[in-house]
Amino acid sequence: MYYERIAIIAAALGLAATLVNARSWRTEAREPLHYTFSGDKSIDVDNVNGIIEVTGDGGNTIRVEGERITHAIDQQAVDRAKRDVRLDVNEKDGIAQLYVNGPFRGGNHSSDDHGFHDHYDDRDYEVEYNFSIKVPREIELRLRTVNGEVKASETRGRFDVAGVNGPVSMTGIGGYGLLHTVNGKTTVSFREAPKQACNFKTVNGAIEASFPANLAADLRLKTMNGAAFTDFATTLALPTTAEAPERAQGRNVYRFDRAQNVRVGAGGPELSFETVNGSITIKKETK
Repeated sequence: MYYERIAIIAAALGLAATLVNARSWRTEAREPLHYTFSGDKSIDVDNVNGIIEVTGDGGNTIRVEGERITHAIDQQAVDRAKRDVRLDVNEKDGIAQLYVNGPFRGGNHSSDDHGFHDHYDDRDYEVEYNFSIKVPREIELRLRTVNGEVKASETRGRFDVAGVNGPVSMTGIGGYGLLHTVNGKTTVSFREAPKQACNFKTVNGAIEASFPANLAADLRLKTMNGAAFTDFATTLALPTTAEAPERAQGRNVYRFDRAQNVRVGAGGPELSFETVNGSITIKKETK
């Protein structure tokens, strides 16, 4: 799976980022981005360095605004970056795709992480893409970046959102899907209770999720170095070795060393929350 493979290379990327930041960039080049897609049901953004921000609205097209920023040691390196790194813009089978391509990509384009291989110490430039995208609310999302933030709001379609070094967040959403990062906080708020299974995961960071008061779901909670908090009244859904929840500031507090399964209301789709170093907080929206 993408998340499992990308977690393995996260430490190497962190070291690489340190090496990149240690360089003294003396030249910068900026290039605006403007694209419009019509008739597509899904947006696929595969970035490396930079921010992805997606907002659902009442429009019927995908509208992409953004900027390419090149940092380099001199103008020759800027020119080299223009040749080496490009944004592939594609449409196929109802999917609009923005794919940042360059020497850091391997040849296996069929895999989810596209064979990420980057020799940072060989480069004298860094290219960053920042995207601001407006989409129809029902669109399906697939969003990826390695170094940067990923955030989406006001969408109602299926989602598959992942990062490595940076927070990921979704606000005011419907739909269902996956929301993962390695080093960063995971935040999600649902405008309407999910009707299908969802999975939220981070390694080094907290998870904070908000749901409508009428939530009915089965929660799977797992944290190694943290605790899980919820505003919702819960019952044990499956046998477990965890102790009964504590009460603190009006919330149920679970402390355990393995997955805990609890039920909210009459139960429903499984909502899975997992972190290694961080706590899980599940809030009840009172609006």
